[in-house]
Amino acid sequence: MPDMHAQVLDERPDERPISSRAADTSDARLGVRVRQLRRLRGLSQADIAQALGVTYQQVQKYETGKTRLPARMLPTLARMLGVDTELLLAGVQGEDAIATPPHPGPDERETAELVSAFVAMRHPQSRRRLLSIVKAFAAEAGAAEI
Repeated sequence: MPDMHAQVLDERPDERPISSRAADTSDARLGVRVRQLRRLRGLSQADIAQALGVTYQQVQKYETGKTRLPARMLPTLARMLGVDTELLLAGVQGEDAIATPPHPGPDERETAELVSAFVAMRHPQSRRRLLSIVKAFAAEAGAAEI
C-alpha cells in the first residue's frame, strides 16, 4: 500500500512547510516600533546588538522585519528601550495597526516627542490620565469625521 504522505509530497515538490520562525507582518510592525524607540532613546543598532548578544546586522534584520525577534530577547530589549514588554508588543498583531489613516498623521518627530514625554512621566496615574485624554480626543475626532 503506498504511503499517502510521500504521495502528497511528490505532488507539491516546490512547496516548503511554513516555518513558525519565519518573519511576517507582525515582525515588521514590531521592528518599526523597535527602531522608533531606539532612535528616541538615542541608541545605535550596535548598542542594541551588544545588549542582545547579536551583531548590528541582525538588529537591522529585526528592525526591517526580515528576521523574527526571539521572544527571549523581548524583556532585555524592552528594558533597554525604557518600556515594558506589553507596551513594546501593543498593536503588533492587530490588522488595524497597519491601516492607512484617512488623512496624514503626525510626523516621526512629533510621535517621538510624544512618546518621550509619556515615558518620562514618573507617575503611572498621570500616564493613565494622559492616555485617557488622548483617547478622548481621538474618539472625538473620529466621531466628527462621520
